[in-house]
Amino acid sequence: MLGKLLKYELKRSARKFFPLVVGYMIVALIFSLMLRYGESVKSPNFLVIFIVVCIAYGIAVGALFTVGFTISLTNFHKTLFTDEGYLMLTIPVKPYYHIFTKFISSVIWSAASMIVFVLSLLLIDPTEYLDSVGDFINALGNGFAEEPLTSFLICLYTLTLFAGLQIFLYFVISLSNCFKHKVLVGFAIIFACNMLSSMISNLAGDLSLWNMLFMPTSRLPDTEVAFNLRLVFMTMYQFAYILAYFLLTNFIITRKHNLQ
Repeated sequence: MLGKLLKYELKRSARKFFPLVVGYMIVALIFSLMLRYGESVKSPNFLVIFIVVCIAYGIAVGALFTVGFTISLTNFHKTLFTDEGYLMLTIPVKPYYHIFTKFISSVIWSAASMIVFVLSLLLIDPTEYLDSVGDFINALGNGFAEEPLTSFLICLYTLTLFAGLQIFLYFVISLSNCFKHKVLVGFAIIFACNMLSSMISNLAGDLSLWNMLFMPTSRLPDTEVAFNLRLVFMTMYQFAYILAYFLLTNFIITRKHNLQ
């Protein structure tokens, strides 16, 4: 059932994703042509047009990097908290299946956005950016070859940051839809959760497993083992937040729609 839901979610979000990608590639192509042949253009208005295209390209890049994220959030709201949601929730699956499908869809489209961005760079300047992509891949490979555990932990922690933000916003959308003034309540929830998170982080700094099981941070030697242990603790800390917001989101959806 998860596969069927994911297939439907990808089809739904593709209708929004691909038109944006086409528009982005058109702007990138225009930007590329103006960079290559701009010096031969004698028109006095060329500079103004070029500035407008640069601004448009910058906006397009920003939209491309956030499209997977925003599509997932809008679909989460529409399919679970609008009239469309009552139809979607008649499907005999647990609410957390819907959370999983929205999250997986976001990951897929975010990865696709990165691929499209790299392809657009190759379109703008194939030689320069192809070398840059090669250098990045080599540096990444060397990092995993020389420090495999540290590199893995850094990647894992980065992924948990992305996942944590996505699940947190699912929670904000879910809880704010329990009130009348959804947008205002949503900002209030974000502010309150950030304050609570800051308080917990300060408390964890004094009472953390790191300090209780090892030693005060200030006394730790600056070694690879210490750095890896710090990464492990930070990742566990982030996982705890993800699990808490996931369970709360699932609980809210279940109670709001009387799903047992």
